[in-house]
Amino acid sequence: MGDIQSITSIWTALVAGLITSLHCSVMCGPLACMVTSPQESKWSQSSLAAIYQISRIISYTIIGAIAGGVGMIALGWVDIYHNSLARFFPWLLVLFFFMVATRLDHFFPKPSFLAKPLAKVQLKLKSLSPPVASLGVGTLTPLLPCAPLYAVFTLALMTQSPIRGAEFLLGFGLGTLPLLWIVQQSYVRWKLKMNPLTIQRLQRSVAFIVFLVLGYRLYLFETGPNGFFCATQ
Repeated sequence: MGDIQSITSIWTALVAGLITSLHCSVMCGPLACMVTSPQESKWSQSSLAAIYQISRIISYTIIGAIAGGVGMIALGWVDIYHNSLARFFPWLLVLFFFMVATRLDHFFPKPSFLAKPLAKVQLKLKSLSPPVASLGVGTLTPLLPCAPLYAVFTLALMTQSPIRGAEFLLGFGLGTLPLLWIVQQSYVRWKLKMNPLTIQRLQRSVAFIVFLVLGYRLYLFETGPNGFFCATQ
């Protein structure tokens, strides 16, 4: 029998981050490498990459807590069949993986109005010392206009809990860490070996597998004793 808590655990968020990182490494990789590979600096590339990654993950976690708190206040009064909207969070999570697998995530709205202000701030950060630039860019990375990223923020909103929202975005951020770290350490070689089409196919394949696994587990739960489709109800 599928357990609803395991479906929405931090491990699922980590897998979501790992899948999304295939997209992030192409979109955000050059930006991350720009601040962690200065021409002349007493700071090593690994040290600057660590500052960038830590600040980025902390920023994700804070946004998750805020989103969960906003969801608790703004959506707490809404109920469907005498259940809070948080009850449907696993369904949205499965839907997220389906949309990534079918490329429907590209239709998610993204706040493009943030692009120009962020570009100006990032340009100013480049003139600062490398560690400050890495810290600033890492902190601002979660605000970049990115459809899959803002879909994940919406999922954090639906948790209706600051703690669960922070946990979910923390897991997501940690999931994006390995591949983006590799890109920062060897961007040129990585870019020559992996073309965008290969990355896209890999991302969609993994997302589809996770969609099937989580969907099946959700089906088992929802047809069980506590599910919506329990035969005894």
